[in-house]
Amino acid sequence: MSYDRIHHTKIFVSDMDRSIHFYRDLLEFELVYDAERSEVPAYDECMGLESVHVKVAMLWYESEANSIGLIQFLHPDMNRWEPCVTTAGFSTLAISVTDIDSEYERLKTAGVTSISDPVDIIRDGGRRTARCCYIHDPDGLPIELYEAFATLDKTK
Repeated sequence: MSYDRIHHTKIFVSDMDRSIHFYRDLLEFELVYDAERSEVPAYDECMGLESVHVKVAMLWYESEANSIGLIQFLHPDMNRWEPCVTTAGFSTLAISVTDIDSEYERLKTAGVTSISDPVDIIRDGGRRTARCCYIHDPDGLPIELYEAFATLDKTK
């Protein structure tokens, strides 16, 4: 395969305004654009659907290299699933932070729900490698906040 990078991660949402608020205002992504689109034959063809009508938004954090796309289907109707860290398929967006405790408290104060408080990741013979916790976006998608303490050893 010939590719140079992952362009973006796409997240299907049930309420675009609520999700833009979460990702832009709480997680501090920059909103690049948002639009409503229909009658785009390429959408019908590449998704294998008919009469696709969507709201779309593209956001990034500091650069295009950290992009997420949000899509809310207006037609056809969206299916609901219960996101869980053990569900097969895409399960978590992990965001690297420099101070997990202050970010966690800021988001908790803003009403964001979480699975747990930040915890230390201790592995490799008792080495404290990182600190993490999972929060939820407005649709319940688990988002990992991750503060690394050591450079990963790629041989393990």
